Amino acid sequence: MTAAAAAAAAVAGQAPEESASAPMQAPAIAPTRGFRFPAYTSVNVDGPYIAITFDDGPNPETTPKLMKILAARGVKATFFVVGTRASENPELLRQMAAAGHEIGNHSWNHPQLPKVSEAEADRQIQMTSDAIRAATGSAPVYLRPPYGAMSQGLRRHIENKFGLAMVYWSADSLDWKNRDAQAIYDKVMAQTRPGGIILMHDIHATTVAAVPRVLDALQAKGYHFVTVSQLIAMNKPMPERVAQLASGAPKPKKPGTAAKPASATGKPATAKPAVARPKPAPQPVTRTSLY
Repeated sequence: MTAAAAAAAAVAGQAPEESASAPMQAPAIAPTRGFRFPAYTSVNVDGPYIAITFDDGPNPETTPKLMKILAARGVKATFFVVGTRASENPELLRQMAAAGHEIGNHSWNHPQLPKVSEAEADRQIQMTSDAIRAATGSAPVYLRPPYGAMSQGLRRHIENKFGLAMVYWSADSLDWKNRDAQAIYDKVMAQTRPGGIILMHDIHATTVAAVPRVLDALQAKGYHFVTVSQLIAMNKPMPERVAQLASGAPKPKKPGTAAKPASATGKPATAKPAVARPKPAPQPVTRTSLY
């Protein structure tokens, strides 16, 4: 029995959860300090390159239609598949890979991973990677956590155990919520920027209906679609100050510098000193639970 068949037998009858609740919004810049990999929401690129991604499939009714639309426009996408559907539709995964699309891990049946045990999270990820490998011959290198839900501890564990980097999004189509092609188009067009990662779902007919117009409009604006791996390969280092802000590190002081004396303002030494004001109490730093 193959790994994918064993995985399917282990959870026979389970179906992936639809995206019934809103995905959590990933922060614009994911901190990397203390982690093996960056967590990508977008990439710093020199040109008009973007990645379009599709979650929760493959769906034998909608995914083949979507792949024909992509092929007609020469667009390469990244599909984050759920293991139950991947194990039931291995031929669709082979078609994706043969067409040059990328395939990532989206868990076995779409739970919020931080809300299950570590052992269950491991099972969700391992079974899905096994199903992808059994269908295509290659294991995924990226994980998109269902709903974007991830804790710092679990992220470190997954990176170290499975070698998977986290991929989120910068443009959310909200196609799981707005089953309307015009609304989907408007959301994507309003949020897409160079280096962006677009989030859509190939399991919805309304999404597939919206995709031709989205692709045509973005290509007319000069955008080029690439896979997530290709986009990340174009990543340019951020300017030093931006990187410091992203990591939360204070700006380093130059060696030998000291605080300026009060007279450095140009005021005479006899000037009336400013009234000392009490410093506000430091506010606690709040961080998103995604990382």
